[in-house]
Amino acid sequence: MTNEDNEPIQDYDGLPANPFALGSGHFRPTKAASPGLVYTMHHTDLTFSIVCSVGLTNLDPTFRCPSRIPPGYNLNYPSISIPYLIGTVTVTRTVTCFGLSDNSTSNVYVFNAQPPFNVLVKAEPDVLVFDRIGQKKRFNIIFTTQKYGFITGEARRDRYRFGWFSWTDGHHVVRQLLFP
Repeated sequence: MTNEDNEPIQDYDGLPANPFALGSGHFRPTKAASPGLVYTMHHTDLTFSIVCSVGLTNLDPTFRCPSRIPPGYNLNYPSISIPYLIGTVTVTRTVTCFGLSDNSTSNVYVFNAQPPFNVLVKAEPDVLVFDRIGQKKRFNIIFTTQKYGFITGEARRDRYRFGWFSWTDGHHVVRQLLFP
């Protein structure tokens, strides 16, 4: 991404900025009125996925984490981060329909991805059909790393790679950032 002088946008340290420094874009109120799909969660999702997964169990003596803590990357959040991705990892998400296209009785969302370098990204299913507002659909995003080669710009296991995937129905585009 470049600035108005066609130079790379820089982070706080003057280095080329990555999506962690840039964020996911500007808020557009007219688009928020009909977002298409929304990732919803309950406060317990945050508790179990964040508090328990990082071991912050001494905050409240009455609170008990479940014996099987879900991995943090399965938090139903509109971006996905998988530190140290090696092999294949399946991530589950649920979206809720919050806007049908004009004069439509159903919306068909199709999956599209710009995967990070050396990572295959696919969705199962890769088409979501909604016939009413408030309807929920669950899907899996499957990440598979490719073998690391000795080439310039190779993906390294100690650094994040960036990409995105989206669901679109021709009117709405719901995009999620990927950080495996």
